[in-house]
Amino acid sequence: MIQSSSAYLYKMAIIEEIFEEEADQIVKVESLKKEGNEFFGQGEFEKAYEKYQEAITTCPPTSTELLSILLSNSAAALIKQRKWETAVEAATKSIEIGAANEKALERRAFAYSNMSEKYENAIEDYKKLQELLPKRQVEFERKIGEMNEKINARNQAMTADIMEKLKGFGNMCLSPFGLSTDSFEMVPNGNGGFSVQMKGAGNKKQEEEEENEKVPQKKDEQSQ
Repeated sequence: MIQSSSAYLYKMAIIEEIFEEEADQIVKVESLKKEGNEFFGQGEFEKAYEKYQEAITTCPPTSTELLSILLSNSAAALIKQRKWETAVEAATKSIEIGAANEKALERRAFAYSNMSEKYENAIEDYKKLQELLPKRQVEFERKIGEMNEKINARNQAMTADIMEKLKGFGNMCLSPFGLSTDSFEMVPNGNGGFSVQMKGAGNKKQEEEEENEKVPQKKDEQSQ
């Protein structure tokens, strides 16, 4: 009985020591977080990020809410430095922890909105935010509209770039024949699509048809 009591007390002492150690860690983490916030408020975003990172490495893994806040703050500091990809990574880690933190989602959406290949991801995040923060639904709807405009502009620019590259390739192939892509034009084919033809070919065909109409008809055709 004495041995079992001693073992129990020993275990309790270890548990107490662990809790005290974690408590000390949290005190240090909160201090680092405060320093980071001060740097952030002064516009020293790189120093703020460094303090947040130091706090993250010190933070006990069981303190998920505090860890989520630190990662979200890191994302904010990275956004201020226009480091969009790493900001997305930090915000995503904050979200994946599972602690309630809508700020991390909003910060990730903003970072996505500045990455042309991630505009669709921004829309997805803003739609989630509409569900989580219904009072700001109109604001997020406006942001979704802005993202759709960016997507259209991006796609048009990509199309123009592709067409320019195709034009360059076409000119390379046509140059041995003394031609270029400027020698051709797109014309409606009457079926809702377009056909490619030599420039001026349509006018020439129309002139031939008009000339044929001027040819005198045969006598037997005239008597009808």
